[in-house]
Amino acid sequence: MRPGDAEIEHLLQTIGHEAFPDDTDVRWTLRGVIERGGYICAEAAPVPATVGYPQFRFVLRPEAGGLVDHGCYCLEGDNWRLLYTTPGTQDDWKTLAFDKAA
Repeated sequence: MRPGDAEIEHLLQTIGHEAFPDDTDVRWTLRGVIERGGYICAEAAPVPATVGYPQFRFVLRPEAGGLVDHGCYCLEGDNWRLLYTTPGTQDDWKTLAFDKAA
């Protein structure tokens, strides 16, 4: 069973601050959740929009009693572009098309 939206949004605050340490005043607002292949793709918008892109898709996986950040896409124009992958994590999620329209 996946965590609820409130729990995911709470976790996004930590992930966002780790990914963008210069933007600690940003609040991450959950826009939607896509589930595929055992992964959770959490689409979020930064408020204020000072991070450089209007929306992000954080790829998370339930592991060891929590969610682990595996990577992130950013919305650039009309396309989702891979922004980062988390070292030491699996990358099989890249085949799940989280970079395509939901």
